[in-house]
This record gives sequence, C-alpha cells and structure tokens, in this order.
Amino acid sequence: MNLSRRQLLAAGACAGLGLGAGCTDVVRDTLDASPATVARAALEETGYSEHAVEEVVLERTVDRFGLERSIEVRNWNARYDRSLDLEVLGLGQLQTAVFAVLATPQVSILGRTLNPVGDYSTDELVALIQERYDELQNVEYADEESVSVLGTDTTLARYRGQARLAPAATTLDIYVQVTEAVEHGNDFVVCVAVYPQLQGYELESPSVRTMLADLEHP
Repeated sequence: MNLSRRQLLAAGACAGLGLGAGCTDVVRDTLDASPATVARAALEETGYSEHAVEEVVLERTVDRFGLERSIEVRNWNARYDRSLDLEVLGLGQLQTAVFAVLATPQVSILGRTLNPVGDYSTDELVALIQERYDELQNVEYADEESVSVLGTDTTLARYRGQARLAPAATTLDIYVQVTEAVEHGNDFVVCVAVYPQLQGYELESPSVRTMLADLEHP
C-alpha cells in the first residue's frame, strides 16, 4: 500500500456502496447526489487540506417489466488529509491522516429506500472497506460514541487495525473511524477517518469530531 493510494482508502472504498441492490423499481435513468464537504474553518482549525472532491459514477443495468435499462448513480467523494510526524516509528513526516465524506442518493421509491447504505451498521461498512482494500488487516471494533452529523445524531465507531505501507516495507498500526449513514436532503452521508496509532495512542479524534460537526451539504 503506498501513501497516495492511502489517501483514497477511506472514501474510495465507500464509493462502491452507492447502489447495491433492489433497483428494478427505479423510474429515472440518472440518480444524483450533492457533494458533502468540510467547511474551510474546520480545515484551518484541524490542519487538514482538501485532497479531492470528485464525482464517482456507477452504472447498473436493471430489468424493468422485462426490458433492460441502464441506471446511472452519481455519488460524491470528498477527501482530506494531513501530514503527521511518525519519527517515533522511524518513518518521518508522512501524509497519513485521512478524512473522507461520501454522499450517495437515497434512491427512494414510494417511500421505500432502496440504497442499502442507509441500513448498514458501522461493522458492515468497515467490512466492505476491508473487503475492497486488502492492505487493511486485523480490523477489530474498539469503541463508539454518539455524534451529530448535519444536525442528526448518529454513531461514530472506532476500530483498531493495521495497514501495509509499501514504500516503507512495514505495517503500521492504525485507527479507523466510521459513522453510520445519516439522511440529509435526498442523500445519505457517510464519514470515514483513517490515521495511525502512535505507540498505542491517537490524537486525531478531536479533529475528526470538529470536521464532523462542520460538514456542508446542500
């Protein structure tokens, strides 16, 4: 695992969750989410920088009344990172703290939400991330707390794990923090943070909470 790919880890893995099943009742050809981003004031306070805010387009072919049609789902993936001093681990200064936000459309038909993201627990979200990125190893639940995201109380769970760093030819102990999806407007919003442990300690939770509290989503 190299560091540039690592910047994609948190939200890049979630981007594949945008539309999983149950889409045969969809009557629109395109489903659009609105981007969810971290406010500039929160980035300045925490020292994180914007890495990318980009659209992630997924396509599905579904069968409706015996006729196939293509459904396009437009998710938004915002990624932020900051450099941490890992000299204590012999790795120097590396861009290893990542915060990411996924916005994906709810896909509601007649009051029924078909996008599975809204029903996933944090355990299921982490399992899907780990499934897509085999550089993540030995991920185990640690604890959780209640936080407010876009005005909705939700669970922020923390997991311990390890990540392989290819350039350094080493394995780094990390924390992964994941929120349950919150409904906002016509979208679901999921947040993920990944950052290293430093001799069993972590200093990023306050920054994560600051960014969670200062999200912007139309």
